Amino acid sequence: MVLEIINITKNFRKFRLGPLNLNINNDEIIVILGPTGSGKTTLINLIAGILRPDNGKIILNGIDITNQPIEQRKVGYVFQDPSLFPHLNVYNNILFGLSKKVRESKDKIATIKNIIDELDIDYLLNRKVDHLSGGEKQKVSLARILVLNPNVVLLDEPLSHIDLLARDRLRIELRSILRKQQIPTIYVTHFEEDIYALADSIAFLDGGKIEESGTLEEIFNLSPRSSSFFNKIIALGNYVTGEVTKCENDLTEFKVGLNRLYTVGSFPSKSKISVIIRREDILLSKEKIKTSARNIIFAKVVDIINKHNIIDVYLKSDNLNLISRITRSASEELGIVIGDYVYAIFKASTPYLIREEN
Repeated sequence: MVLEIINITKNFRKFRLGPLNLNINNDEIIVILGPTGSGKTTLINLIAGILRPDNGKIILNGIDITNQPIEQRKVGYVFQDPSLFPHLNVYNNILFGLSKKVRESKDKIATIKNIIDELDIDYLLNRKVDHLSGGEKQKVSLARILVLNPNVVLLDEPLSHIDLLARDRLRIELRSILRKQQIPTIYVTHFEEDIYALADSIAFLDGGKIEESGTLEEIFNLSPRSSSFFNKIIALGNYVTGEVTKCENDLTEFKVGLNRLYTVGSFPSKSKISVIIRREDILLSKEKIKTSARNIIFAKVVDIINKHNIIDVYLKSDNLNLISRITRSASEELGIVIGDYVYAIFKASTPYLIREEN
């Protein structure tokens, strides 16, 4: 465990955070999702040392840092609004936190070059920061943190002021660089899309308390929860991760446990892909039928949830978990009950790619 947050509380006049408990493992990216005013920024300000908790402990690499000053924590913090120095060019902004002796060492020079290359900002090095786009500024801000080799990185809604197209691209780049640097990260956001592109695990924060937490697989594959945020997130569909086994003619086969699934697109063999499959796109049948759909999964019905005129049918096949959403009339026609076995059917064009990692 890299970071342990134990029974942390912080009281303000009209708001109370906690008590909160949260653990972060090596190389993990945890996304903390919640509405404005839920306590997300307060939590990471406590970790950074900007605020001090009223109760509880913060343990970093086995050391109690609860009352340590900011400069001793070795915690990297990237704010919503990049705090770059306008009188310095990009390169000198990146080097700002390093002493002259450190920045000129052979190892550090190699590290700096690697981070600049990974973030693809080498062409910006001589520019003044007021000539950069919002996305470029956040990349420079992240580079300045990474060259310091922090124990943990805190990202406070870093994409909130960036246009939609650049935001989608930056999500992919952010995960790639953080995984390659192997630095545990807490990413705070109110964008649901961030969890799909970035998260290894999620915590839903509301009213100063964590309502739900777990890995992506746990969040999507467990029974329905009471959290309104949880229900909002999983409403998009089934989250499925697998390893690519082969690709031919723009059709990719990927393995999920003992099941072989198909999606449109070309991805390298043995790469790991994650997709979303909408519940409404999964048809159910008690008999194996003739169909042009590539994906036909034999699965057990493990739960049935009635929601007015729609029915969510929870399915399990080996370690593949799916939810199919059907109408009440379709449910009555099928006559399925918990414990039945059915065929779950969907086209190769249905899975929506959200992440690919080699």
